[in-house]
Amino acid sequence: MKTKLVIAVLFTVVVTMFLLSGCASQTQALLAEDYTKMGNEELLRYFYRLDDEIERQEKAWGPEIGIGIGTFGHHSGMGVGVGTGPTGYTADDLRNRRIDVRLELKKRGLNP
Repeated sequence: MKTKLVIAVLFTVVVTMFLLSGCASQTQALLAEDYTKMGNEELLRYFYRLDDEIERQEKAWGPEIGIGIGTFGHHSGMGVGVGTGPTGYTADDLRNRRIDVRLELKKRGLNP
């Protein structure tokens, strides 16, 4: 029984880490691009990709389930919690880049 629980918890942790690394790699790829060398159309597309990624990262996720195991003295217990998932996350680096890109667009006389 305990082995199955440990395997389930480890699987959940691994899947969560995989999902979070996917978000980080998308953000890093967007931030690695040099927007100052882009043409006007490419810069507009880049601006909207930044906007979409910020929205994707900040929108509420689906239900979140947590499992806890603990001991207190001679007693041990297990708990399960259900929540709505993270909703307060902000993509500050992407927001800063979007501001820079918006200023570059304005300098070129473009309006997103």
